[in-house]
Amino acid sequence: MFSIVMAASMVSAPQSEGFFFKCFCHPAPVTYGCAGSYHGWNRGPVVSAYPVYGQVGYPVYGQYGYNPIVAAPPIVLPPPVVAPKEKSLYERLGGEKAITAVVDDFVARTAKNEKVNFFRKGTDKEWKPTPAQVDQLKKYLVELIGSATGGPQKYTGRDMKSSHAGMKITEAEFNAMAADLKATLDQFKVPAKEQDELFKIVGSTKGDIVEKSKN
Repeated sequence: MFSIVMAASMVSAPQSEGFFFKCFCHPAPVTYGCAGSYHGWNRGPVVSAYPVYGQVGYPVYGQYGYNPIVAAPPIVLPPPVVAPKEKSLYERLGGEKAITAVVDDFVARTAKNEKVNFFRKGTDKEWKPTPAQVDQLKKYLVELIGSATGGPQKYTGRDMKSSHAGMKITEAEFNAMAADLKATLDQFKVPAKEQDELFKIVGSTKGDIVEKSKN
């Protein structure tokens, strides 16, 4: 069993500083100290009965062999700086209600534009829709724009290529349709940044909508 060997005599420290002894059961002799005085234990700083170790693992002692315990202040780190997440294009366009208003105006506008040939006159795909069919088309357009811009909608129509096959839509007609969309967006005061993002989406469908003429 380990034994603690007391120093042969008290250290010649002032009475108010207490005394210390050595523990030889430690890997290296370690000095332990007690606070207070020979006449009472309520004087002086609070003292640990154990050594206080520094960065390299050795005891750190007070002036006369005791170890005042001084609690280090807690380290409070500032919260991480998180950049605000940018809203989706769908949100910036105003959501479903605003997109529906844009689609209503756009369909009415482009249906009147002879440069677009909305009803595909003179082709095998000439379209003579009922009001219900026009409403269905608008519903598909709202779904398509919503799903493509980050909204909750799911597009339930056919893909662009198969739904426009045989309509013989030319690049000029596609560009006239895009100009009508631009006029509608301007009327609703949609900012340029949002317009640019939307037109990138519209432009990505051009290859599936425009049919190259066969010579």
